[in-house]
Amino acid sequence: MEYQKCKFFYVGRIGYIKGIHLLLEAFAGLDASRCELHIIGDTNEKYAQHLMKQYKKYPNIIFHGKIQPDEVSEYIRLFDILVHPAIYLEVFGLNIGEALLEKKPVIATRCGGAEMQIEDKKNGLLIEPNNVDELQSAMQWILDHPIEIRRMSDNADKHVISMEEHVHTLVELYKNQIKKYNDF
Repeated sequence: MEYQKCKFFYVGRIGYIKGIHLLLEAFAGLDASRCELHIIGDTNEKYAQHLMKQYKKYPNIIFHGKIQPDEVSEYIRLFDILVHPAIYLEVFGLNIGEALLEKKPVIATRCGGAEMQIEDKKNGLLIEPNNVDELQSAMQWILDHPIEIRRMSDNADKHVISMEEHVHTLVELYKNQIKKYNDF
């Protein structure tokens, strides 16, 4: 599959701690003729309204607004790479798992949940949080190496952790900690 324009996307809550401002700043420095950014999430909050106003002159940044949960997979299939720029501890990246199941690679920050599902340069890229330059470099790397999208897509769904597996792991962890405490 040849990519005319790389379609980066974000799906989820549009809040400061999700790092959308960093994503937009990083994306604004890329060549607009080579890529698009699609943002899916509720745009009614002040933060989202501020960002939409700030980046309205960029025709390649598209805010889709909120969609219904049963439409998420449909939307994900339309795009190429999920960008998950969280700047805080992300316990479990549900949107990361959804993208990987749809064979979409992910660029995500090392904030906990992403590292559980993303193997750097195998099914996505891991970067440090709160680092616009590193985020922009990762996105630029994708643009400069379009064949990597296909390769990472082929590996995307090989390491997906379901919510059920994640909860089971947490329950086992807590059980072990309680046992250690009780044995103490």
